[in-house]
Amino acid sequence: MNMNMNINTYIYIYVFIYIYMICDLNNINCIIKNEGLNLLVVSYGGSCSNTLVEYLEKNNYKCKTPIWDKLLCHCPHYIEIDIPIIYIYDNPIKSFLSMKNRGKGFWDVNQRKMTNNNNVELSDDNLMKVMIDQFNNWTNIKRDNVLIIKSCELFQNSIVNKLEKFLKKKIHHFPILYKNPKSSNINIENVELIKKYDLEIYKINNFTN
Repeated sequence: MNMNMNINTYIYIYVFIYIYMICDLNNINCIIKNEGLNLLVVSYGGSCSNTLVEYLEKNNYKCKTPIWDKLLCHCPHYIEIDIPIIYIYDNPIKSFLSMKNRGKGFWDVNQRKMTNNNNVELSDDNLMKVMIDQFNNWTNIKRDNVLIIKSCELFQNSIVNKLEKFLKKKIHHFPILYKNPKSSNINIENVELIKKYDLEIYKINNFTN
């Protein structure tokens, strides 16, 4: 009887996860091929990923496709695919505030994408947690088809050589002209949250690869 209950529970959990899943990543290669995506850019948000994509597409890469917009732009973890991947990140505090200040459509949507779950419990704490989880998932192992860059590198001359070495082709329109971001205010609630994840934030800001 207990065995039947365990089996039923397992089936229920599997069905529950599948129902609320944004996309089945097990079948992602077929979707990528059909849409013609040939360079994947991933971030946790608030990290200039859209700017990077814009300039990569000026170099004739196809980065914006329906599946990228639906999930892969904030893909929760590494996926085995046959195209190059650029993982771009920024100071988690800065990125968190960017999404927080932009509100609905960013704060909530990015949490769903980074968990591949339309039913995720939304909160500021969860946003910071899934940002950290995603970063760790993408950076814990060095992979030949993944280039990891920090947002500030887009505005430095060294980005040209870094991209050309990774993509094995001449790149134009880089570095990108830097524009001052809008100011972000940190309130008391944000301060407490930042203190909670202080060690993880420190590790990300001091990451080297």
